[in-house]
Amino acid sequence: AFAAGSDIIRVAMVGCGSRGTGAIQDCLKSSPGLELVALADLFQDKLDGCLTKVKENFPDKVKVTPDTLFLGFDAYEKVLALPQVDVVLFCTPPGFRPQMVRAALEANKHIFMEKPGAVDPVGVRSLLKSAELADAKGLSIVVGTQQRWQPQYREIMRRVHDGEIGELVGGQAYWNWGSSKWHWQPRKPHWSD
Repeated sequence: AFAAGSDIIRVAMVGCGSRGTGAIQDCLKSSPGLELVALADLFQDKLDGCLTKVKENFPDKVKVTPDTLFLGFDAYEKVLALPQVDVVLFCTPPGFRPQMVRAALEANKHIFMEKPGAVDPVGVRSLLKSAELADAKGLSIVVGTQQRWQPQYREIMRRVHDGEIGELVGGQAYWNWGSSKWHWQPRKPHWSD
């Protein structure tokens, strides 16, 4: 993803809500040589809030200018038209993602997108075709995952794959999350022996 032999990867983000603001900060702290060069959102307050937060935490990595801040439904197209952008983070509502991913590939940009990639069969088929285009162009698409590597999730999947719990014929999943993150902390009974 290094542009023309440069040691700098220039990143743009579309979708400046709380997930996007978190994602771009995770991106910028992941390694040296990253710069944020453009932001886009539908709402001015989201764009402003994200820019303020990222500038506070990564002042040396924010290279956004007034000319690389975009608003509106077509803001992503303006980001993709910037020749300096190497990678685009899509942190938008997932219903828009398939068309944005396709446009980014057509603009020769690498992509990170939040999950889910699509919300319907048409969107999924679009992403599958986009994956083929990315392969043909030598571009990368990375999708954010959540808790994929936590031991308890890996263990239950091992048991499923090994057939330890029998043949699955259906299922439901519930995710409870709170500030204590209780579901992966070691727990002890309330009583003593």
